[in-house]
Amino acid sequence: MSREERRHPAAFPLDDRSIYDAYVTGRQSAALTVGVRVGLFDKLDQTPLDVQSVAAEFDFSLRGARSLLVALEAMGVVICKEGLYGLSPEAAAYAVHGRSGSLVSLIELEMDHFLSPVALLDALKKDGSTAYGDADPWEEHERDPEAAARFTAAMHSVSERPAAGFAEVAPLDGIKRLLDVGGGSGALCLACAAAFPELTCTVWDLEVVCELAREYAQKAGLSERVQTLAGDMWNEPFPTGYDAVLLSQILHDWSHEQGGVLLEKAFACLPKGGRVLINEKLVDEDGGPLANALVNLDMLVWTKGQQYTAAELEGLLVAAGFVDVQCEPSAGYWSVVSARKP
Repeated sequence: MSREERRHPAAFPLDDRSIYDAYVTGRQSAALTVGVRVGLFDKLDQTPLDVQSVAAEFDFSLRGARSLLVALEAMGVVICKEGLYGLSPEAAAYAVHGRSGSLVSLIELEMDHFLSPVALLDALKKDGSTAYGDADPWEEHERDPEAAARFTAAMHSVSERPAAGFAEVAPLDGIKRLLDVGGGSGALCLACAAAFPELTCTVWDLEVVCELAREYAQKAGLSERVQTLAGDMWNEPFPTGYDAVLLSQILHDWSHEQGGVLLEKAFACLPKGGRVLINEKLVDEDGGPLANALVNLDMLVWTKGQQYTAAELEGLLVAAGFVDVQCEPSAGYWSVVSARKP
C-alpha cells in the first residue's frame, strides 16, 4: 500500500485535508500579524537569528519562539539555514516596516479587527458594518483622526503594488485631469502621476483623509500634481472639470444599487468622451479566486458591500450610460475596468 493510499482509511475514504486546511489557515494570519507587530521581520531583515536569540529579543518563551518560527517557515515567510532564521524574499519585500509596497499597515489592522468566528457570526446576523460596533466606519474616521490614519495607512499599504499595475494598464493616454473619488492616501494618484508627467490628480475625500493624502503626496514629491479636495460623495455632486473619474475600492463598499448611483454621478460629471476607471479585486463567475471571494467576508464586517464580477460591473456601467467597457488584469488579484461616456 502506497503512502498516499494509507492516508485514506476504509472507514473514511474521502480526504479530510481540504476541510481541515480551511479550518487551520486562520493561524497563518495570526502568526503573520504577530510577527509584524513585534518587529520580528524587521529584525530578521537586518540579521538572521537562532531560536534562542529570537526568544530573548522579543521576550518569548523558548517554546513559543520555536512554535512561531516553525509555523512561519512552513508558510514560506522565513527560511532556516544551519539553525539561523532569515526572511524569504517575499517577506523582505512586503512584511518589513518602511519598505515601499510593504503590507505591514494592512496586516497590523488584524490586531484590532481580526475576523474571528464571533465577529463574522455577528456581521452575518446584522447585515451591516460591525468593525466599530454600531458606528458607521466613515463617521468614526471623521470623529477619530487616529482611526482614520490607521485605516488610511492600511489601504495605502494594500494599494501601492496594485497602483503600479493600474498605472501600467489603465487607459490614461490623453487624460489630463483625474478625479479620485474616495481616494484615501492617493496611492493610485501618486503612481499615475509618476507614470504620466502631463497628468494632474485630485483626491476627493473627507477632510480628515485629505490631510493624510497631502502628507503622502509631499513625501512622494508630487504635491504639485496630486492635490486634494474635501467633499462627500453621497451628499454632493461629483466635481466637474475632470476628464476621468477613478473609483478604487469604492464600489465594493456599497450595495449594487448604491454603486449604480455613484456611477450615475460619475457619468453626470464627465464631459463627452470622458472615462470612468474602476480598480477592484474581481471574482469570476465560479466565485474564485479564493483570496478575492474571502474579501466578501471583510466587506460584511467593514462595509455594506461585496466583491463584484466583471459582468456585474459592466451591467452597472451600461445602465449608467457608459459604453466601450473593458476589463484588464493589472497586478496580483487586481483588475482595471474602464468605460467611456459617449
